[in-house]
Amino acid sequence: MNRRVLTLIIVVVVLAGLVGAYLIVTRPKPAAAASPAVQIAQGDKEKLAKIVLTERTEGTLTLEKKGKTWTAAGAAGIALDPSSVDDIVLTFTSMSAERVIDDKPTNLAQYGLQPPRVVGEATYSDGTVKKLFLGDKTPTGNTYYLQAAGDPKVYSVWTNHGDHLHWTLADLRDKKITPELNYDEITYFKVTKGDGTTIELQQKTEKENKAYQLGFGRFLMSRPYSYPRGVDSQKGDPFIKGPQSIQISSFVDDHPADLSRYGLSRPEAEVVVRDKSNTLDFLLGSTTGDKTYFMIRGRPGVYTTDKSSLDFLKTTAWDLVDKFVFIPNIDDVDRMDVSSGGTTHSLVITRAAKKAEKKGEENTVEATYTADGKKVEEQSFKAFYQQVIAMQAEGEVRKVVPNSPVMTVKFFMNKGPSKIVTVDYAPYDNDFDAVFVDGKSEFALTKQQLAQVSDKLVTLLSGGKVTY
Repeated sequence: MNRRVLTLIIVVVVLAGLVGAYLIVTRPKPAAAASPAVQIAQGDKEKLAKIVLTERTEGTLTLEKKGKTWTAAGAAGIALDPSSVDDIVLTFTSMSAERVIDDKPTNLAQYGLQPPRVVGEATYSDGTVKKLFLGDKTPTGNTYYLQAAGDPKVYSVWTNHGDHLHWTLADLRDKKITPELNYDEITYFKVTKGDGTTIELQQKTEKENKAYQLGFGRFLMSRPYSYPRGVDSQKGDPFIKGPQSIQISSFVDDHPADLSRYGLSRPEAEVVVRDKSNTLDFLLGSTTGDKTYFMIRGRPGVYTTDKSSLDFLKTTAWDLVDKFVFIPNIDDVDRMDVSSGGTTHSLVITRAAKKAEKKGEENTVEATYTADGKKVEEQSFKAFYQQVIAMQAEGEVRKVVPNSPVMTVKFFMNKGPSKIVTVDYAPYDNDFDAVFVDGKSEFALTKQQLAQVSDKLVTLLSGGKVTY
């Protein structure tokens, strides 16, 4: 074997050794076994019967279980939030240490454990008692120092356990507002403000829904306007659901002696909301910072809610109202008289039943359309009708004007609460005409809308083609 071959063999062996060493060094090492969690407080939560928290700056808190319900001593009639109580229960029945701080402490004061900041005592139904001693927060801020009776070690436990041992009755109270309403099934809604302004909405009847005379939404507005109005569903639905944002932020006074302290002797507003089964009546008081005091009628307690939860009260009646002046279904109208300039034009729909030609088919209705007694083309008649009912209010009237109409549209109905509905349009100012529905005026629209109706009426009467 010559020197060159020998050298090559040595190089290959060395390289193989290096590769092997690299693989050994970089090979994944088996994961170290996780240290078992140190259990500090363990027990059957169903058998826990009493919890007493003492030696606290917050005062003593005693919780007792009666049947399956937890109650607080000295707080008769006050409901507790089951999930919050359960948090405290779990601190005594299922708490593990974050880590051991000191196996053999000689100076407990440095941990806030001499004396402890809280002494927690849990009693089980079999008489077993477990005690916990809570100290200060650790420097990290996310754990507390804690000892358990019978165990000399000092542990750190997660902050939620320490916070639970400092909780007061206010932290445990049930903040749910009852009865719980189904806001998809509201049937009545009323807002009354301190100045007397009232918005009152109620669900339409089945007949009112089918007639469309009060718009297309499912609610009508009975106040503040002098006659019922439809409610725009896009604006009305969020308004009606507004009160579900009212939540109890804090409990202020369970038995107030002076409601004027909270602006509730003469409330700033009242909100009544009703579904198919229940009613809630909110009384809203004064606002302090970002909180507003409120009560629920029939209950003595005063609470606060976030001021922002009451933003729905900024909604006005004008924001909500359906803007169509009068929009009946054409099937509900037999005749429409349009008067202007001293002349009245009568537009009539004559309907005749037509019997089905074949068995199993439904009878039909054939309609004939006339203007001043002359037959007119159906599509033109309907286009003109559409122009009339499409007129929309563009603002509220701010002054009283006489009902001296420049145009009157009188609807002769075959359905609905009124057999005749009269809509007058009278001068309001240079730009607007006031709208009078059966003699009552609330709204105004621009003169341009009336001019469009007049132009299309001329076209219809002359036999021309009307489009919309």
